[in-house]
Amino acid sequence: MAVVAIDLSKCINCGWCRRVCPTETIKYFSTGHRTHIVEPDGCIDCGICAPVCPVDCIEAVPGYTVAPELLTAAREKAKQHAGAQRKMKLDRDAVIARTLEKLREGVHAGA
Repeated sequence: MAVVAIDLSKCINCGWCRRVCPTETIKYFSTGHRTHIVEPDGCIDCGICAPVCPVDCIEAVPGYTVAPELLTAAREKAKQHAGAQRKMKLDRDAVIARTLEKLREGVHAGA
């Protein structure tokens, strides 16, 4: 398990890593400073955060092992997050479809 860490000397605090983290393991301002940190026991090594970092300051921490029960809990949290994101997308798509249908009906009624 390669938990990630943020090199604070490079980090520009854009927040992209925090926004994409499926376990909400990347925190901002939890140290009392305006910095992003990773709570290692919540990291599931999904690799989503590193590619979105514009300054490449997210690195693996070799040798850190998350306790199995914490890893299981983090993975469950990630599944719930993914489900919530999927539901939000489907709800948004449904609203768009209804709106487009109403617009089409209005255009045909006025024609």
